[in-house]
Amino acid sequence: MAAPMFSITNGTLVQAGRKYLRGYALVMVLIILAVLILPFFAPNDPYKAQFLFRLKPPSWDYPLGTDALGRCVLSRLMYGARLTTASALVVVLSASVIGSLIGALAGMVGGILDRALMRFCEGMSVFPALAICMIIAGTLGLGLQAVIIALITVHWTDYARVVRNAVIVERTKPYVMAAEALGARRHRIAHRHIFPNIIGPLLTLAAYSMSWAILAFAGLSFLGLGVEPGTPEWGLMIAESRNYLRDYPRLVLAPGLTIAAFVVAVNLLGDLLGDRFRLRQINYLH
Repeated sequence: MAAPMFSITNGTLVQAGRKYLRGYALVMVLIILAVLILPFFAPNDPYKAQFLFRLKPPSWDYPLGTDALGRCVLSRLMYGARLTTASALVVVLSASVIGSLIGALAGMVGGILDRALMRFCEGMSVFPALAICMIIAGTLGLGLQAVIIALITVHWTDYARVVRNAVIVERTKPYVMAAEALGARRHRIAHRHIFPNIIGPLLTLAAYSMSWAILAFAGLSFLGLGVEPGTPEWGLMIAESRNYLRDYPRLVLAPGLTIAAFVVAVNLLGDLLGDRFRLRQINYLH
């Protein structure tokens, strides 16, 4: 009686996890779509400086007030949402593709190549990621492209380690050993058999990577190594307003709370994805 009861309970958990996952995924899709179209609804030009309206309090024309140059804070937040989100997506997609290919190569080939690649990844992990990003961004100069290259350079190693370990685990399973015994080529085994079974950890890692990329992007911009001055970007908005924190805290709180809310939302998605795949594995085993 214990086994059927466990199966029924676990099946209920899986169904609940799927329900919440679909609902939250729909919410995240709507948020991303909203972020992409937000600039079209901006009440003012985010680049237009109006010194006669500098540090103006919130009003009907300027819902969040204006900054030290008289620019609309809400409009700059809306434009910064698209810039930050798009940049983070590029970093996550590029790092995941590069890291997954290298990790799969190391896991499938093994031997000296595997050890060399993993030692290189471990060497990259010794140094703080943000410090390496600062060096790369400082070398390449200001600009969005330099920031994206710097973040991709330090982040692909996480995917390489995850994929390599997952591939090694999957290679010991009977279905992979049977495919190898039948003469299937390594790239076909990886593409048709292994990757579909490790997509769960990759999606979970990608969700957490999104929040990391947003924080790193804002951090580099805050330190003056990100986008060019005047660009509506959340981290740069905080840097430009830090001298007015005591008298006008809303100038720092607006982009700061926006970053925090977005990061929390993405991390919740990562938690739900992880729970979803863990529940699926439990349901499969029992």
